[in-house]
Amino acid sequence: MQFPRLIFLIIILNLLKADEFDTLSYVQKFDIAVHNFKDGRFRLAESGFKSILKNEKNYNDPAAQLLLAKSQYRQGKLVEALRSGKSLYNTYMNSPFQIHVSTFLGDISMSRGNFTRAIQYYLSIRPQINDSLQGVELDKRILCCIGNGNKPDKIEGFLFRERDKINKSILNFSRAYTAWKEGDAFDLNSALEGINPKLLSDVFIEPYYRLIDETNQSIVSQTTFAVILPLSGFEKEKGESYLLGLAIYLSKHTGQSSIRFKIYDSRGDGITVLNAVKSIQSQRDIIGILGPILEKNILALGGVPSSIPILVPKFGTIGLPEFADHLFFLSPSVKTIAQRTAQIMVKEYGFENIAILSPADSKSKRKTDFFISELYQLGIDPVDVEWYIENPENISRQFKSIRKTAWSLVPEDTSDSQMLNLAIDSLDALFNVDVSDFFELPEEEEKMDKKDSAKVALETIHAIYIPIREGELTYVGTQFPMYNLKTVVFGNENWLDMDVLSQELIGPHVNGMKIVSDVSSAMISGRSGSFTNYHDLAIDHAAFIQNISGNGLIDRRMFIKKLRKHPGFNGESTSIKFFGKNQNENGSTQVIEYGGNKLSKIGVYDGQILTPLN
Repeated sequence: MQFPRLIFLIIILNLLKADEFDTLSYVQKFDIAVHNFKDGRFRLAESGFKSILKNEKNYNDPAAQLLLAKSQYRQGKLVEALRSGKSLYNTYMNSPFQIHVSTFLGDISMSRGNFTRAIQYYLSIRPQINDSLQGVELDKRILCCIGNGNKPDKIEGFLFRERDKINKSILNFSRAYTAWKEGDAFDLNSALEGINPKLLSDVFIEPYYRLIDETNQSIVSQTTFAVILPLSGFEKEKGESYLLGLAIYLSKHTGQSSIRFKIYDSRGDGITVLNAVKSIQSQRDIIGILGPILEKNILALGGVPSSIPILVPKFGTIGLPEFADHLFFLSPSVKTIAQRTAQIMVKEYGFENIAILSPADSKSKRKTDFFISELYQLGIDPVDVEWYIENPENISRQFKSIRKTAWSLVPEDTSDSQMLNLAIDSLDALFNVDVSDFFELPEEEEKMDKKDSAKVALETIHAIYIPIREGELTYVGTQFPMYNLKTVVFGNENWLDMDVLSQELIGPHVNGMKIVSDVSSAMISGRSGSFTNYHDLAIDHAAFIQNISGNGLIDRRMFIKKLRKHPGFNGESTSIKFFGKNQNENGSTQVIEYGGNKLSKIGVYDGQILTPLN
């Protein structure tokens, strides 16, 4: 068996001394550097591309230079990345790399909060793009820049020099949006006159018509909120996803929203976050802070007194809300979600025989321990608790143990004939094999009752809690039907992947499954679930802030008072209702049901009542 070329090269590289790297060919060096980049070893990738440029190509290799810049960018080296990108941009004008380079420079500018410069880069290449999907992605970037504000004088300059008709309409749209935010009705009308809606893509068309509606209406005074996000560094995708959600909300509610956002890049660094908060506190026009989103940054704020309310989008650590009363947690904690899941099982559905199958890594185990502890508080002892550590490619031992427990719960007076008359799982027909073939012979000490057969559907376990990790749905979902357990599955947000869930091997066998989560939106194909959730949470969080702020200007004290007394908010994907010692922790969870190859929102559960959603 031959190793793939890249793996072979990596092995060779590890065996070579540092000075022997130069003996490799250009192609070999390039392959190794690309392999390091794809694997996230950006420092090694940067070193490799630098070596290629210096020793192989005399700094004349646009592909290596572009990847060098991207390696620097992914490390958070924005200054170096910008320098490398600009060098490439100026050296290879009108090259096939121009679209990639300009997009890259635009992304760096947006990460640094320079949205005006970013839109300049994006517009410079827009007329060259023929691929419709690529064009949509670029227009989304442009819309995000417009939604976060551009310098009017710069936009006027771009407009004066612009020759492309579509770009002119986009620049006028930016002028119109800025005029609306600043309350300048004259400039708003003037900018709208310069837009040809027939030239706008679908990305801009809805926001455009909303601006048209505002032409003859009074312009609402706006309340400013700071937003602290990682827009550079290792976690920048989360920040970008959340920022795009905010931009989409603003674009969809043009003329209706009385809020605006001032963006700060945390770079994923705690010191940067603290400095940003210090600066924001001195700006009295800023009413509150939205963010940060990284747990390490949030923890740094916990012990820092603040006169300004800080709204935390997503946070998992337990206990912080109790002593950090200036922090308001917009998503329920992992503890709250676990507790609500147990409460729904027992208080809403009356289940008693409850089994558990859970990952056993420290983070997952802690979540499951909260669930088990809440069951104990409700007077329920789980009938079986099974753990797995590695990827659940084969968890037959755990499932067989659960099925054995299910058999032990069968009343003794139930005859064999009665049991064998129970429904047989449709897996037989699906695979055209005997389901019992999936069972290995048990060890002598684990012998089950001789009447146990995979064909017998067991209903004695009322519900099973399976809080899987991201990426485990395929493994767990395809093994579950093999054991013919007629039970209600309760899952977490990592079950919200319709691409996997709708597969014939999984979906039909988990009909009726309940999912308790902070967000009710399903993961979208081609996007990481966590990033998708950040995007959807941002839209609802912006709507929540708008709901509290209303149409009038408020100060920080009034905003905090409204936060603590808010009766509850139901958005498209999440709900917010504060509880706890300081009334600053979200106690509401989304309850979703899977059935008929679709996800349906059952309602919102806050520990007291399951409120249906209309």
